[in-house]
Amino acid sequence: MTRGHKAVRRLITVAPWLFGIILLLAACTQTSRDDGYAFLTRYRSDWQQPGAGKVEAEPLFHAVPSLTPASTVTPTVTATNSAHPRVFIDPGHGGVDTGTIGTTNDGTEVEEKNIALALALQTAEDLRQAGVEVVLSRTNDSLPGSVPADYTDNGTVLTPDGVLADLQRRIDRANASGAQVLLSIHLNAYSDPSVGGTQTFYDGARPFSDQSKRFATLVQQNVVDALRADGFNFPDRGATDDQDLQAESLGALNENYNHIVLLGPAVPGRLRPSQMPGALCETLFLSDPAEATAVVRPGVQKVIAAAFAKAVEQFLQTSNQ
Repeated sequence: MTRGHKAVRRLITVAPWLFGIILLLAACTQTSRDDGYAFLTRYRSDWQQPGAGKVEAEPLFHAVPSLTPASTVTPTVTATNSAHPRVFIDPGHGGVDTGTIGTTNDGTEVEEKNIALALALQTAEDLRQAGVEVVLSRTNDSLPGSVPADYTDNGTVLTPDGVLADLQRRIDRANASGAQVLLSIHLNAYSDPSVGGTQTFYDGARPFSDQSKRFATLVQQNVVDALRADGFNFPDRGATDDQDLQAESLGALNENYNHIVLLGPAVPGRLRPSQMPGALCETLFLSDPAEATAVVRPGVQKVIAAAFAKAVEQFLQTSNQ
């Protein structure tokens, strides 16, 4: 069971009745529920708690705001002309959105947002040293561009509208950056701590889906190979079309929108899409103490970041031929 808004991802603490449904779906599909449904799934129990703010639970699952038309959006990042290839890296979550939370073998709590950021910053450093320009969706523990209206009254939880707005800002920054490819970095979670491994998602419904699949495959192969070379035999869950994910839309978008938000197609009036090939990597499972223990180690983070950088370089090289 994933938690976060992650693109994207695991944005909720699932209500008990929904939790049972998710487990059943996961058992049937052998695929964990993922952040592709970021604003669809997180914090649900928090919204239903007394004193959570003016937001009331029921309407949250039926009303998604009309987004500002793209022509009136002021991008945070302005694209520049450059002879150098450019990548947009998105460390999932940030600020009040911790993403999934796991524990290491010694019981130390690990928040996804912090590991994703550490991996992204190291990947960016490696790529810049290789001559690749990098734009990041965030460089610290924050949600850039967020406004008070994105949160419940006490400011500790994003509303569904706030999560969608955060994802849209990340997409808009990616588009404004002029990047040739998008990499979103996350960590996974599931109700069974024995479930683990690396999995990378792409969207098969976009005009550039073949390129996205190629990039996701490179990311998956490089991360798995690098971890195994470093002595870890974590499962290889493969490169997966996000349309194979199973999740409840809860009415936030059309119930047939089976896509990771950062990677998926537009929803007229509600979602402007990313405009370049991309992949979202669920690097390891924080719900598996062994994997959480590994990924908090700076040396392992360097190994994973080098694998991300290698995948980006390989994709850019073949794309320019």
